Parts: sequence; structure tokens; C-alpha cells
Amino acid sequence: MVNVVSLECEKTDPIQVRPVGQTSKNLNQRNNKMKKRITSTLLLAVFAFMAVDAIAQETEEHVRMEYLLCSLNEGFTFQDVINNAKEYGELVTADGSKYSQFMMRPMIIGERFEGITHIIAGMWPDGKELYKEYGNYVNKYIDERSENSPHTCNITFATMDRIVINDFRENETIDQRWPLQLADCNLKEGASMDSAIQIQKDAHQAAVANGMRGYGVNFQVPYLGFQDSEIDFLSAVWWQSFEHRGNMAQNYYKIAETHGQSMNSVASCKNDRAYFVERIFTTWE
Repeated sequence: MVNVVSLECEKTDPIQVRPVGQTSKNLNQRNNKMKKRITSTLLLAVFAFMAVDAIAQETEEHVRMEYLLCSLNEGFTFQDVINNAKEYGELVTADGSKYSQFMMRPMIIGERFEGITHIIAGMWPDGKELYKEYGNYVNKYIDERSENSPHTCNITFATMDRIVINDFRENETIDQRWPLQLADCNLKEGASMDSAIQIQKDAHQAAVANGMRGYGVNFQVPYLGFQDSEIDFLSAVWWQSFEHRGNMAQNYYKIAETHGQSMNSVASCKNDRAYFVERIFTTWE
């Protein structure tokens, strides 16, 4: 997985989404392509809807995420996208929904997502809030149109997230834009999600003992929009600053042999890719 473990072992130095700021004033051409929420590259939607709830029942540990893969339209900037999204955030706030939106931009992702300039990620605290916000969107705003959208978003998928590690440090450096790394992961035969989670927790204790903090790990289980998936989960690792990321890159060797081998014994991950993330708006903490 893109666990903290595999990240450094591989010598490489890894939430959810609404109309990216579409409001009654500017709903970003949320046409059939953009609103095609059940599209991606990983599991039949019906199977995902049935199977995920069977293996990952709703608990306080789960948040819901949705991702829109987007391309910036000619003549527009990323700031235009952010400003547009904030307009929708005002509507979400007025509706009383609990929803956050982020922009992810690539740092090192290879050719896999050629043509994708950014990803809009949306997050809800649970499934109830997800469908509350969806309901407001489709009943109040979906039919609004704008011929002047700053971007085009054609691919959407959603996950259920297990929050494995959350070592946010309030009194330490916090960047406005922070690093995130993702990878596609499969459990090995006989291994369970619980065993992978426990290994991450053990690795975290070792990381803390060696001065590596200010990071988090989520396991993201496919929920909606995944077609022909061959993965069990996405591994997402974030750092609250590039300083914290650099510190782990510099010191991970101290725990890599033990904990890297442990993680590799229960899961295999590929397609590691790195982004930087910034918050657009949030209506809940």
C-alpha cells in the first residue's frame, strides 16, 4: 500500500465531490458528463454498492469521499476554479450540509492521468451527510447551467474511508498546500484489512519514537463508480507540511526494514502517485 511503510522502502521521497463550485449563478456545466458519478477504472458499480457495505459497515471511523477528475478549460486559471467552488460552498453552508471540498494537483503521477490537470475532492463525515448534500444538489442546483465553466470534469468515483492514522500536530508547521500520496493496493491471500491497519499503527508508533510525526493514513475502499476493479483499497498518506514529508523521507530508513517487510507481507501496492492539496471550503470540522 502507499503506506508510510512502502513509501520510503521504494526509495520515493500516499479524499468525495460536488460540482466544483457550481451555484445558481455558475453551476459549471454540470452536464451528463460531469454528473456521471459512477465512472472510473476499478469495480462494477452495483457490486461496489453491495459488497462494500458488506465488508465495511458504517462506523465512526468512516468518512465518505468523492473525486472528480478534471481538465482546466482554456483561458481559465486554478484560482478561477477555486473562486467558483467557493460560491457553491456558500450554498452548502446555507443548506446546513456538512461537506468539505479540496483541490488536488499533480506533482509526480506519470502518464496514467494524461490530460487531467487537477482533481476536486469532496468529503462528508458519514453516509447520511453525503446523501443529504447530494439531495440538495440534485433537487436545487443540478439543472443550473453555465457556458463559462473554468474546467471540465468527466470522471467521478467515491470511496468509504477508514481513518487509520491521524497524527496532526497543531503546534507544528502547517502548509496551506500539503503533500498527499496515493497507491492502488490489494490484500494478499489470507490477509485482512484489520491486519494491514494494525501494521500501520505499529509503524506509526515506531515513527513517533524516531521523530516522524504530522502525517496520516487512510484506507479508501471502493464504493461507487469503480469499473472492473482489481484493487481492494486505495492507500492515502498525507503530511501536514512539506517539512514533515521531508523529515520522513530523511529518517524512514530507521524503521523501514522491520515495518516495510511487515506491510509487504499482507498487501501489495502499485501506481504510487503524488499530489499537493489545498482546502477550498469546509462547513464542518
